[in-house]
Amino acid sequence: MRESTLLREKEGETRRFGLDRIELKSFRNYEALSLGLDRGFNILAGPNAQGKTNLLEAMALLSTTRLLRGQKDGEAILDDQHTARVDGELLDSHTTIAVQLERGIRKKVFLNGLGLPRASDLIGRLPCVCMTAEDMTLARGEPSHRRLFMDLDLSALYPAYLNHLTLYKRALEQRNALLRRAEHHEVGQEQYEPWEDQIATHGSILRRQRSQYISQLAPPAAENHALMGSGESLTVSYLLHDSLTDIEQLRTGLAQGRAADLHRGGTGVGPHRDDLGLAIDGKDLRLFGSQGQQRTAVIALKLAVLLTGRSELGAPPLLLLDDILSDLDERRRALLVEAVLGNAGQAVLTCTEASAAGKLILAQAKVFEVRKGTVIGH
Repeated sequence: MRESTLLREKEGETRRFGLDRIELKSFRNYEALSLGLDRGFNILAGPNAQGKTNLLEAMALLSTTRLLRGQKDGEAILDDQHTARVDGELLDSHTTIAVQLERGIRKKVFLNGLGLPRASDLIGRLPCVCMTAEDMTLARGEPSHRRLFMDLDLSALYPAYLNHLTLYKRALEQRNALLRRAEHHEVGQEQYEPWEDQIATHGSILRRQRSQYISQLAPPAAENHALMGSGESLTVSYLLHDSLTDIEQLRTGLAQGRAADLHRGGTGVGPHRDDLGLAIDGKDLRLFGSQGQQRTAVIALKLAVLLTGRSELGAPPLLLLDDILSDLDERRRALLVEAVLGNAGQAVLTCTEASAAGKLILAQAKVFEVRKGTVIGH
């Protein structure tokens, strides 16, 4: 087996991102749980519908402040409870982070017990790469799924990106509000200009950083796909909805497009309309890829995220794998296991049987049995 960029030794690497301990209260089917994790590999094993994915989702929530399955926050709260909370102690640190969900109220986040102003202020504290069945939306879903993928990854790697994204979205919302108002009331040019200046300023930065990031991901994603695929080539690219890339171009395009945007009911140019291109042998993966091709391409892309994150952060992000191995044939499973062993720091895997993780991982993993919202082995 030829060695890929992803399968290199982690020379001199001692720092890791992850969790020493995680605590759940009234989250999904967990009434209360306090779980200590190994700094290496952890396996959550047990039958389906017992709570394995719920526990993995709690870890992802601490990283992204979002639920994996795209539901409303209240749906993750245990029945008959008003509040759910997930606390985590970061690996090799006494730092604690927490997310609290309440019915009918915006989520709250905490750092070392102190509340933070915005949920997004927690992002970047626990960099994480997560592979679940939901990731197939990257191959099959709408552009919004792929934009969210780029924005979450970049926000975790670069706090400045998250700031530009937040300001961009605020300005975009204000401009769209003016467009809606203009349907029934007169709105002067001077009212649009301040928001268009912000859209142009922050939008040009978003496009530049997204383009640079995808350029980093593309080579290792293609290389991993070459190893795991069946001879096809994977192309990953950043697709601009329009050609307006610098501040002046965007500002001019927004001003000239007001009449069309008024008719459209929203802003027609900018990074909020861009996409991530995935192609197999030059053909759009969403339109022409088989289920197997889509799954392999998404895994190759996520492994590239792991490598890029490790390179940019100086340590591997926390890796979460939700029953991914069972969907792969023996050859692809072996390649994924080798990539995980060669590049992951702390990793948490779910599977119905611990043996599905393979002998190499099982030999060095801490195994937990999950049964009806309880965890045995801690």
